[in-house]
Amino acid sequence: MFAGSLAMGMHAATAQEAGEQSMQRVEITGSSIKRIAAEASLPVQSFNQKDIKKTGVTTVTDFIQQIPAMQGFSVAADSVGGGGGGITTASIHNIGEQYTLVLLNGRRIAPANSGTTIDLNSIPLSAVERVEVLTDGASALYGADAIAGVVNFILKKGASDWQIDAKYNRPERSGGSSNAVSLSKGFGDIDDDGYSVFFSASHDEQKALKASQRSFAKTGIVNFTDPANGRALQFINGSSLALPANAAVRYTAANGDASSVNLNPYALSHNGACAPMNADFYGNGNCYFDHASTIEINPETKRDGVFSSGEFKLGASGFKAFYDFAFTKANVRSAIAPFPAQFSIDQGSALYNRYVAPYLTAEQAAGVTSVTANYRLMEMGNRTYDYGTKATHIVAGVDGNAFGWDVNSAFTWSRNRQTQDYVSGFPVAAKFDAAIDAGLLDPFTYGYGEMPEAMKNTLLGTGFSGLYSTQTVIMKGWDARGSREAFKLPGGTAMLGVGVDYRDTNYQVANEDVAKNAEILYESPSIDSGYHRANAGAYAELMMPITKQLEVTASARYDRIGATKDNVGGASYGQTESANTWKLSGKYSATKNLMFRAAAGTGFRVSTMQQIAGMQEDWGVTGGNYNCPLAGTNHPLASYCNGVGRQQFEAFRAGNAELAPEKSKQWSIGTVWEPLNGVSMALDLWQVEIRDQVTDVAESQIFAQWEKYANLYTTKYVASTGRNELAIVYAPVNIGRAESRGIDYDFQHRMNLWGGKLTNRLAGTYLLRSRYTEPGTSDEWTSNLNRYSSNDDVAFRHIIRASSSFETKQFTHTLTAAYRNGYIDKPQTEDDCAVIVAGSPGECYAITLQVPSYTTFDYQVAYRPMANVEITGGILNLFDRDPPFSLRNAGSHQVGYNPSYSSALGRQFYLSGSYRF
Repeated sequence: MFAGSLAMGMHAATAQEAGEQSMQRVEITGSSIKRIAAEASLPVQSFNQKDIKKTGVTTVTDFIQQIPAMQGFSVAADSVGGGGGGITTASIHNIGEQYTLVLLNGRRIAPANSGTTIDLNSIPLSAVERVEVLTDGASALYGADAIAGVVNFILKKGASDWQIDAKYNRPERSGGSSNAVSLSKGFGDIDDDGYSVFFSASHDEQKALKASQRSFAKTGIVNFTDPANGRALQFINGSSLALPANAAVRYTAANGDASSVNLNPYALSHNGACAPMNADFYGNGNCYFDHASTIEINPETKRDGVFSSGEFKLGASGFKAFYDFAFTKANVRSAIAPFPAQFSIDQGSALYNRYVAPYLTAEQAAGVTSVTANYRLMEMGNRTYDYGTKATHIVAGVDGNAFGWDVNSAFTWSRNRQTQDYVSGFPVAAKFDAAIDAGLLDPFTYGYGEMPEAMKNTLLGTGFSGLYSTQTVIMKGWDARGSREAFKLPGGTAMLGVGVDYRDTNYQVANEDVAKNAEILYESPSIDSGYHRANAGAYAELMMPITKQLEVTASARYDRIGATKDNVGGASYGQTESANTWKLSGKYSATKNLMFRAAAGTGFRVSTMQQIAGMQEDWGVTGGNYNCPLAGTNHPLASYCNGVGRQQFEAFRAGNAELAPEKSKQWSIGTVWEPLNGVSMALDLWQVEIRDQVTDVAESQIFAQWEKYANLYTTKYVASTGRNELAIVYAPVNIGRAESRGIDYDFQHRMNLWGGKLTNRLAGTYLLRSRYTEPGTSDEWTSNLNRYSSNDDVAFRHIIRASSSFETKQFTHTLTAAYRNGYIDKPQTEDDCAVIVAGSPGECYAITLQVPSYTTFDYQVAYRPMANVEITGGILNLFDRDPPFSLRNAGSHQVGYNPSYSSALGRQFYLSGSYRF
């Protein structure tokens, strides 16, 4: 039902379903040559509207991320807490979203960042006619940077009835409900009327889901047992910025050594018991706040979209003008843990005298050098961000035939603008410090809900709400391509395709004064930035039918990518890069029902403008808590570890102008076989090897291997404490090599049964290899296949989708199963101390769990009481499977499961309707 055929015959079927009765030449995804649809030879998975509807999804993101060939993408639940701004992406074969090219009607759209990554939120599902996924990478037509492959959204066009669609989805448990509505209409016929225009408008939204609404995610303090010996353990993702506050006291001991002591005045005055929502995990004097219990694990989203396409005959010239227009407004609102505030307590102040001095020894009191309050502003509520995206995409061009050439040329203007608003939960430093100095706030006394109303109002009065920054990406481009018959061969006529393309991408970040002046407590100043870069390419493709059975296609491409220009300072970063890439593919039709195909080629990609030229900027704090690895070492920043316990560390993000281009080699070999009427199978073995792959070093690697990444340690000045603190830098590096290999498969069976048609399908991807070399080496391989790797990801060997659909004149019943195998979880070491023995603070425990496999079932029934009406009801996650337990504690803020690999919504019921008139 869902998986989409890898067989070429699927294209012919799709064309027939669209009403194409004649053998019309069409553009095939992955080729510059217009050909009969049934002639396609590349491994393209095609999904029409019927396939999409049977999944029960509401958004493009949900649909794409269910395809078995997709792994390694960004989901909104992970993106909003992990610095991604709520974007959602596509990634073929776990090779990476940056290597997966996403197109609208075969043309690029403005990315969500300074590279080529596309935010799927900007594409309205209601406007999609079909989706084609080319799983063979480095296209001559689209660009050598499409190393993993291409996702091409073919949008609706042509005459059609008015159609209104509506859907409502509600999880059985609270939170996360969604709804969608769309309206569309097509006018005119290009042949009869000389024009054709299509229009659609849509709206969809989803409510937020709180961690407290799901038992598996409601706390960052998770009790579990070691499956090997039954020992009771606790998994901890707490923060030393607590409620009430901890006090970190640094002092000079009597012997002259720098030392420190942590204390929690609330606990000390309550017989050592931490306040509710806090716990003593390490016996180091701190109480640790359960921040994971306060967050939203799925953000609130709203999206409005308008799309129109049109074609107009240009007299009797044989040409037609065309346009595409798409506009999407999307808002992703995310609520993460309340603000973590650090500020200095002056010696002799009322707070010092009342809450700190009584608990210090004479030696400590005599040598005090600084006191820092580590406080959680729970009464301000969650830090709530609103990421607003406005995406506009305009294409205008001509298409026709001249002098024997099928030609197509167009201009593209595409813009993606994202605003970041601070909605609530952010204190202005000047106001907050003034309230502390005036004695209007007491950070050491009150637990959640205990703060006096007047004090709470004072705290709320320090907050900021408004626009924080705006990121704008504008892509302007022009392309022209043509194809024609070239010469005769024994198997038929050879076809030649040629083309050129040019695009200029401008990336700009404009910060508001609140960001530029670091007005928010604990933040560093943000600096406006802007870059632009020009790309140009030319390509040629020759398809040669050597015999009636054998067809060979050769293509070559030249790309030139300019240096990154700084719009603000005028400097250039990196250098102009160019490369010649090639691809050779072929298919052999052994019989009418058996075909073999193969392809080999090369790819080329230059890093994003931000990766090359990005200045060092504040990037919050680390996702995990760590002991300071530089303590007692000869690192020049080792002194910043004095008095520092286990904590989250400051973080920056920065670029690297020395990054080398990435280059790839890939090949595939496959077969399509129909042994019996109604039975088909397709298998494709593929491999991609990337040299000089670019990636950010994960924080776990930086802390575990500090000597290798010594240059990624720095300091950050924290205005609220008046001190420099140790920080790490997330910076991109060329890691060496990466290899991926696997098999895509698709088995299908159709038969007539009981007056209807039964369709069974099994489709999936089987990964054979997924590995990369450690940064700075060429032969130290790390595999993430079926294991959580140092890059904080997992490559799954098995992702399978099986379905059975029974269709009669009025009803269609569909049962679908989705399977993802288990994997080795993130190792937790004694040094990490994220796991302790239950009831024994500070007794760290090393463990690596096996995360179990995850299988869900969906059921849907569609009812067609009239030709123009369809009513559909269904259940997603029929057996209400919770996500499997995981000890992951990097990336976004969710704890207890991995939001990248399973949904927290649980069993969902949905009802939808479609009416044409």
